Amino acid sequence: MADEWNNLQAFIREMRGRSPLEIDEALTPDMDLHHDLDWNPKRIVEIMQIWAQRFNVDIGDFDIAYYIPSVKMGTGQFLWATLKSPFSASARDALGGRLLTLDMMEAAMRRGRWLIE
Repeated sequence: MADEWNNLQAFIREMRGRSPLEIDEALTPDMDLHHDLDWNPKRIVEIMQIWAQRFNVDIGDFDIAYYIPSVKMGTGQFLWATLKSPFSASARDALGGRLLTLDMMEAAMRRGRWLIE
């Protein structure tokens, strides 16, 4: 639905907090909050909470660690995974995580709840 996408785009632009003088890149449904928008896990959780409240979306099933497993790692584990990542698919998965996209947020807005996809 166009309404959800337009509302989500406006919300994301608001959360990005860019100056009106900055050139605003086009938002696309496949954009990832962590990798494309460069938001750290703490910021993503804050934004998801604001978004859920504003658009009345139940995010009871949302867990940032599912999408960015490194948030549960201590410093030593994180450094070890980083060192292993060129040689280990599991280390790369732990560091890279899963996609968390604008499309997923839009779908949740239509459903009224977050589902792990």
